[in-house]
Amino acid sequence: MSTYERMGKLMNEADSLIRTLPDAERSEHLRALAGLINHLWFTLQSPIVRQYGNLDPDGDYFRGQASKQGMAE
Repeated sequence: MSTYERMGKLMNEADSLIRTLPDAERSEHLRALAGLINHLWFTLQSPIVRQYGNLDPDGDYFRGQASKQGMAE
């Protein structure tokens, strides 16, 4: 999972750079990056997280959100 975390940081950097491109180029590159991120998550990370929930990089955030919603009800 630490490898995927490093890859995520690189993809975030790529996203920032892509967003500086002119409109005509930007959308094509953003779609490609989104496809890459989608493939990374659903093909590689998601099976690991399903098996080992404690490795979910966003688990604490979403568990915190669920706790806040429970309190509001």
